[in-house]
Amino acid sequence: MPSVSVIANTAKPEAVSIAERIVAYLSGEGIEFVLEEELAKALNRPGDGVPLRSMRTDLLVIVGGDGTILRACLDLPDDAPPIMAVNAGERGFLTTVEPSEVKEALRAFFEGRVEVEERMRLEARIGSTALPKALNEVCLTSKVPAKLFKARVRKNGAEMCWVEGDGLLVATPAGSTAYSLSCGGPVVDPGLRCLLLTPICPVRPSWPFVLPPNAEVEVEVVRAREPVAVVDGQAVFELEVGSVVCVRASERPLRFVGLRARFYEKLARRGSGPHA
Repeated sequence: MPSVSVIANTAKPEAVSIAERIVAYLSGEGIEFVLEEELAKALNRPGDGVPLRSMRTDLLVIVGGDGTILRACLDLPDDAPPIMAVNAGERGFLTTVEPSEVKEALRAFFEGRVEVEERMRLEARIGSTALPKALNEVCLTSKVPAKLFKARVRKNGAEMCWVEGDGLLVATPAGSTAYSLSCGGPVVDPGLRCLLLTPICPVRPSWPFVLPPNAEVEVEVVRAREPVAVVDGQAVFELEVGSVVCVRASERPLRFVGLRARFYEKLARRGSGPHA
C-alpha cells in the first residue's frame, strides 16, 4: 500500500484548502498519509502530524508557491521521496501540478504514469561547516544594503575571476530562472548538470559563467560589510573577511513528479504579467 506525506503553506488559506481536499481524497482511497505538524494543526488532525525530517513515505506532496517548496526542501534528507509540488502561489515556477490536476496526478503516480525530473542541488561549506543543500542558489552578499562586496573566485583551486558589486550567485539549472535570471544570468535547461556563477550588480563589466558539474568553486571574501551566505533565500549564515565558501554539485538530486514537463511552458509565460 503506498503512503503519502503532505506539506502546505499554512499561512495561505488556498493552500490549506487544497491540502484538505488531498487528505479527503487519500482517505477515500484508503491510502496511508501523514501531515507536516503545522498542517496537522490547521486541519485539526494533530494525531497525523509528523516532523518533516521524520517523513518516510513513497511520495511527498508540497502545496504552496516556490518559497514553500524551497523552505521544505532545505529540511529534506538525502533519501527524500519523489516530490509532487502543487501550485498555490503566483508564479509557481518550481511546481509540477496545478490544483485542478491533483487527483489525476496522484492516480498517475500510483499507476506509474508520471514524468520524473531530477533537479540538481548544490553542496556548500564554510570551512568545515556544511550548509543545507541548495535547490536554487547560494547567494554571497552583504547584509548592509549598497555596500561593496568584493571576492576572489577560484575553480578547482585555480584563480578564475574577481567579483566587485552587490554579491555573487552560485546557482543550479533550476535556479537559473530565479534570482540568477534577474541578474542577467542565462536560462539553463533543468535536465543539465552544471553550476552557474552570476555576479549581482557588478561595478564593472563582468560575465556570468557556466561551469561543468565536477567543478568546485571557492569564493574568498576580500571586502564586505557584514558578509553572509544565503541558501535559497531562506537560511542565512554569517561570514567575515577572509571566509572561504566552497560550492559544488551535489550527488543527491531531488526528484520531482508531475503529469508532464512544463519548464518551457512556464518560461514562455514568465513575462506575461504579475500572475505568470
